[in-house]
Parts: sequence; structure tokens; C-alpha cells
Amino acid sequence: MISPEILDYFKWQIPDGSRVRLTLIQEDDLELLHQWKSQIDISYITSRAIQHLFLEERQQRFQEKIPSIFAIRRITNNHLIGEISVYNLNPKNQSAGVGYFTGTDYRQQGYTKEGLWLLLNHLLEVVGLNKVMADTGKFNQASIALLKSLGFRQDGCLRQHQLLDGVLHDQLLFSLLAEEWKEQGSVVQVEVGQNNPV
Repeated sequence: MISPEILDYFKWQIPDGSRVRLTLIQEDDLELLHQWKSQIDISYITSRAIQHLFLEERQQRFQEKIPSIFAIRRITNNHLIGEISVYNLNPKNQSAGVGYFTGTDYRQQGYTKEGLWLLLNHLLEVVGLNKVMADTGKFNQASIALLKSLGFRQDGCLRQHQLLDGVLHDQLLFSLLAEEWKEQGSVVQVEVGQNNPV
């Protein structure tokens, strides 16, 4: 069983990567995130029920309870380039899910991969989780390639689960085990350090 103290993400000290760092999302970040998410069809990145929120609603939710969402920031100027969320953190089963979103101008440049590597390493090596999970639409080849490049393996498929452009697409379920991370985490780190643009 993982102790409650180590699950307190407000106290997590995640070391910087070569190009990015992770910090808890701040209220000042919400406007830019809202702008990014208003410019795309949000159904492309989630199978959950879509809520079209006004900026004021996002700010209110933030003030009521700060979520376990980490900002991906470029080290050179501390500029926000994306976010990674941790959800369904289950100390009994030693597992959690992760989701990610990157601003349009920063995709395919390796920033999200590095940010995910930093968080995965913390969750599996420091927090002591046994498994990290993620899911993505079968049509989202960039997201699938990102997960596989970090060592995730496909566990299953939710058939006709995500609606996009009037068509129900399959949702793919992925996971990464601590024992797999120990075998390959350092190899992936080298690739991340080489700025592999996934």
C-alpha cells in the first residue's frame, strides 16, 4: 500500500528534463489553455462527455479544487506548451491514468514525450506505482505513436466508443508496468534527450 503522504502531488519534486519542466497548473495558465481548446474539435482528443466551458467556468472550477494537472513548460522561458493530467490514482491497486494535451504550435517537437517521461519516471520510480494507463482513439496515430515510443503496450479495445465527425471509432487502451519501465526507461530517456520529435 502506498502511503497517503507520497500521493500528495502538491509536494512532488519532479526534476527538470533537458528542455521541459513540469509544474502544477496555475490559474494564469487557464486563459491560454482555454484558447487552445476552443480552437479545436475537442472530440478528437477525448471519448468523455464533452463540456463546452466558458473561461469563467474553468476559473471557478480551478478555485474550487485544484486538479492534479501538470503544466509542461519550456525551460528556456518557462512558457506553457501543454498539460498532463493524472487521474484515477488508485493506491490499493498501485495504478493511475494519464492524459495529455499540447498546444498546436508545439506538437511533433518532442516536448510532450519528454514531459510524459518525467511524469512516468516519477510515478513508477518515486511514487511506487505498478501501472500507468492511457487511452486514445484508434484514429489518433500521433497519440498511439507517442505511447508506444514510451513503452506502453495495448491492453484492449473499446469498440465504437468515441464519436468523431458522426462516426463511432474504437478506443484503444494502453498500459505501462513498472517492471517494463525499469527495463527500458533509461533507453527511452536517451531518445528523449536526443529530442526525438514524437
